Amino acid sequence: MRAYDIKALRQLIGLSQSEFAQLIGVSELTVNRWEGGHVQPKRMSIKRIESLVGAKNLQVVQSTLIHNLPLLEVAEDIKKRINECKRRNGSPAAK
Repeated sequence: MRAYDIKALRQLIGLSQSEFAQLIGVSELTVNRWEGGHVQPKRMSIKRIESLVGAKNLQVVQSTLIHNLPLLEVAEDIKKRINECKRRNGSPAAK
């Protein structure tokens, strides 16, 4: 996963580095280092990102379009997944 893929995905779904880090179980510094290209995410972190946003949605973001699915539809699906995750974790922001 490339540095700009991570940053684009995070920005597309409207999360800060801190929020994104919390949802995938890493530190904000780790996300910052990924986005800066200083380190590559470990396989487990990539799996967590895929689980959070959906593997298909991640592919769309990485390749811009897949199967002619517009990015706006992907963004909406990812936002729904994020809100579901927040609800499961008891985040008051999702209620």
